[in-house]
Amino acid sequence: MSKTDPPKLDQLHPIIQNAVRAIPESEHYLIALSGGLDSMALLQFAVPYLLQAKYSKIQVIHIHHGLSANADDWAEHCQSVCGEMGLECFVERVSVVSEGRGVEAAARKARYQVFEAYLSSGSVLLQGHHQNDQAETVLMRLLRGAGPEGLSGIPQQRDLSKGSLFRPWLGLSRSLLEQEVAKFPITWVEDESNTDLQFDRNFVRHEVLPLLETRWPKVLNSLSRTAERSSQAHQHLLEWCEAQKEEVLSKCYDRAIDLASLANYSIQQQRLFVRYWFDYMQVEHPSEKVFERLWTELIPAEKDAMPSLRWGDNHLRRFNGCLFYLDAKAVDGRSYEYVLGSSSCVVSVRAKELEFVYLSSQQASEYSVVMREGVLLRTPLAEESLVLRSRRGGESIVLKGSTQNKALKKLLQAKKVEPWKRVQLPLVYYGSHLVMAVFDSVSDSLLSSDALVVKGEAAILVRWLLPE
Repeated sequence: MSKTDPPKLDQLHPIIQNAVRAIPESEHYLIALSGGLDSMALLQFAVPYLLQAKYSKIQVIHIHHGLSANADDWAEHCQSVCGEMGLECFVERVSVVSEGRGVEAAARKARYQVFEAYLSSGSVLLQGHHQNDQAETVLMRLLRGAGPEGLSGIPQQRDLSKGSLFRPWLGLSRSLLEQEVAKFPITWVEDESNTDLQFDRNFVRHEVLPLLETRWPKVLNSLSRTAERSSQAHQHLLEWCEAQKEEVLSKCYDRAIDLASLANYSIQQQRLFVRYWFDYMQVEHPSEKVFERLWTELIPAEKDAMPSLRWGDNHLRRFNGCLFYLDAKAVDGRSYEYVLGSSSCVVSVRAKELEFVYLSSQQASEYSVVMREGVLLRTPLAEESLVLRSRRGGESIVLKGSTQNKALKKLLQAKKVEPWKRVQLPLVYYGSHLVMAVFDSVSDSLLSSDALVVKGEAAILVRWLLPE
């Protein structure tokens, strides 16, 4: 790479000029620089314009995946080019763990974890994806039987972490970028894996698209229009689903589908909403085979049945007329027990944080006995140890305002608590006496008459810590 100054905007092709000018305004830009043609064009063509516009902060990030013997050379090339432009290039080494979903997906996940860490409020990440990338994506998803969401392809702009992502070249062909880059002393690197035809994307890139272009020269534009129209259709469907959400989701259980309400819609609308629900829950969609079992096994099951469906670490369960999504943590049936001391503490339970706060008599007097954010218990006696543990079976409790000992199992059944939550339900003991069964909404928890706070005495505040 020559130390010649980067090209000025008015030296570039008008289409590229327009693409650069379309970059959203921000005080903080991140440039994703792989070292390849598209990202190097982004660095050389867009950065001088952004600097000229007096935007204050530009950071260049190169992700070192460690998957190629040439990875170190690519990182050095990126740092060298950036150095000549007076920019610092941050090289971030990542560990690519496939986790059964393939190396490409794992590498993408690792990249975005880095990008999200760099993004600040209002910042914009710029990536070099171009029209050919869009065409490859649409074709691959079409061959997999994708619907409007999949055929929407690569979005030009979307929210990401605290900022946003923008792809200036998405409407430009790779050939245009190549022609423009060739006019200037710009060099780039080629990832040797990009020519390996065992990867589906490379097969589409080198074998399928060139063949299509010989027959239909404007196929890139056609596939781009398919992506755009699919995106519009998908957006319309999302808006429809969003409008139905309040009607279809359960009023009793958080983010569960009320199957009686779902049945008021046509089967096509039901399927559409369930797919929307997976996205709403940020869940990986099941295969078509698994998805069909939802309609043949779970939904038609008898009312008192509790069938389940699983793919990977994802679970669907039916209970009390509702459909629930559960991850691996939610169905973890492992037991636990914590002996707590005589000072405030926080305990991790079911991927949440349960806090026990010791309050003086004066502090306790400022709280009501039952509050929206927590519950007050009396402090344990000297001979009573404070214990938090999961259910073991056979528990009973004398509820506040009663003298009758009642089986916890029957109380939970009467309250229609989900079976998987019963197993991991946090139970608070004073010595051998059960004084509290802690629900997701602490104020709804089961309290023993033996746990009541005595006015004018110290107390323990029990509450879930809200995520930041």
